[in-house]
Amino acid sequence: MSGYEQSASLYDLFDGKANIDFFLHYAAQVEEILDIGAGTGRIAIPLAERGVRVVCVEPSPAMRQEFRKKLEFNPELNHNIELKPGDAASFNLGRTFPAAFLSGVFDHFLEPDQRLAALRNTVHHLEPGGVLVFDVFLGLMTASPLRAAGRVRLGRREHRRFVGRRILPDDRVAVKLVYETYVDGKIVERIEEESLVGVITRSEVHRVLEKVGARVSREFSDYDWSPYHEGNDLLIIEAIYRPGSVPHRGLEG
Repeated sequence: MSGYEQSASLYDLFDGKANIDFFLHYAAQVEEILDIGAGTGRIAIPLAERGVRVVCVEPSPAMRQEFRKKLEFNPELNHNIELKPGDAASFNLGRTFPAAFLSGVFDHFLEPDQRLAALRNTVHHLEPGGVLVFDVFLGLMTASPLRAAGRVRLGRREHRRFVGRRILPDDRVAVKLVYETYVDGKIVERIEEESLVGVITRSEVHRVLEKVGARVSREFSDYDWSPYHEGNDLLIIEAIYRPGSVPHRGLEG
């Protein structure tokens, strides 16, 4: 996942999504879960603290480094967490799981083939009847000027984030991230990064799930279980893997 290598240490400061309890609801029903694109462990670690075994896959070295730093401060969690390098389309753990999560990941698949490869590989790591849960930030698919998107003070330091989006050809959006750090009111660091997201519609998400044999069971517009309605910025998918429902390859198109 591109766009976070320089700012990985600041990622958690500004990721305020209230989704831990949402994912815990699913994790608590099984003995272990697969967390793909686990990032800094923002979701995995709270689940592990509650006794859930979490196998994590994360492509970014910087994110994995931040994840490992957290585990150094909480070594008792190592027996519940396994952290592996790899991306969604190509990781191979040689086993299956009752549930898999992708949070903040799906938007970074830029092409239809990437989405298909990632979801196909993911469901190959699910048991029949396994649950797949992931979010799609449909609201990211529009242009927006660079503007303030958070301010966090830690002692003498203040961290500020700015986010902007511009539309690119080929159904892509460039998300610009700017982080500024101030000490006693004076700027001491500025980081600029750009991350690409792919433009996709809800119906296209449904089609790729159908191709890999996963059937949508529920859809939400927030992590408080609010039902999804057309036009909502956030789409959260709960799907069940039914390997016998995979269409014949000749029908995929």
